[in-house]
Amino acid sequence: MGDETDSICPRCDDETIHRVVAMKEKKIHLVVCGRCNSQHRYRPSLATMTRKVALPSERQAKVLKKVESAMTSRPQLSLKEWQALKEVAGEMEPLPYDPTASYSEKQIVSHPTFGLGFVRKVIDASKVEVVFEREVKILVMNRRK
Repeated sequence: MGDETDSICPRCDDETIHRVVAMKEKKIHLVVCGRCNSQHRYRPSLATMTRKVALPSERQAKVLKKVESAMTSRPQLSLKEWQALKEVAGEMEPLPYDPTASYSEKQIVSHPTFGLGFVRKVIDASKVEVVFEREVKILVMNRRK
């Protein structure tokens, strides 16, 4: 008691310094706001609140492990494929990526975010799968302006 702590004051509607005036079972119970001198129950500051996260069940843990292993193996595969495609492409000029344009397999695309990519597969009339240096992405094509 008598110590200072951060708490959310309902009158000030802000997180301010409070003085502890009552404790219950070794926990802070009542506090007095240092700004407006109102007495109220202790409301922990946003910084001290922790979100409880339930541990995954056995089934969820297996699924998470599979997803994690798939995510770690993909970049290595796409990097090898990307390097092979880059060697085959040689000095060909890449097309700047445009969602309104149409693409075909084995074209080279220059994306502003993902960099140099190679069209691996045309999925349908509006989607194309592109291999970039770090990952494989599905991009849109033939989109109206």
